[in-house]
Amino acid sequence: MKNKKLKYFLSLLLIATLFVSGCSLFRRPEPERQPVPQVPAPDMTPQQNPNINPAPAPQPQTPRVQPPGQPTPEATDMAQRIADIATDVEGVDNSVVVVISNMALVGITVERESASQEKNIKKEVSKRIEDREPSIVNAYVSANPDLVKQLQDISRGIQRGEPISSFFDQITDVLTRMRAETNENR
Repeated sequence: MKNKKLKYFLSLLLIATLFVSGCSLFRRPEPERQPVPQVPAPDMTPQQNPNINPAPAPQPQTPRVQPPGQPTPEATDMAQRIADIATDVEGVDNSVVVVISNMALVGITVERESASQEKNIKKEVSKRIEDREPSIVNAYVSANPDLVKQLQDISRGIQRGEPISSFFDQITDVLTRMRAETNENR
């Protein structure tokens, strides 16, 4: 019986020893110590004469942050370039462009003499824009006066600094109508 108790005691002692020593293996490492920051030495530079106007301290340049929802200057420049491309097409009198991501919504006013060629003119405008502006995947072109007016309103609002998101409903309406118009002309 003594032998059995001794085996039982040694077994418990062995398990306790393994348990205690096993826990030390899974301890987390101590975080690395950060070096103590050095205190800068006192400034020993010669002082300026207080009677002389000191040179202004250089001001740090903070990058200009574009407000969210506002078009970047690059997008505005691209819209102007696309409007110029559209106006260069023979038969186009005037154009207005709204750029959204990789898509251009183009409203054109066709010259009276070229009104019979409106369908071909719109195709040519779309083709030139997609060829000359590599970032534009789809150029939707319309000569519908109502759509041109809506695009002008959107463009003026964007130029005034209004966020593009405020024109979401109008842009959706214009895009839907332009896609339908484009599908009819194919």
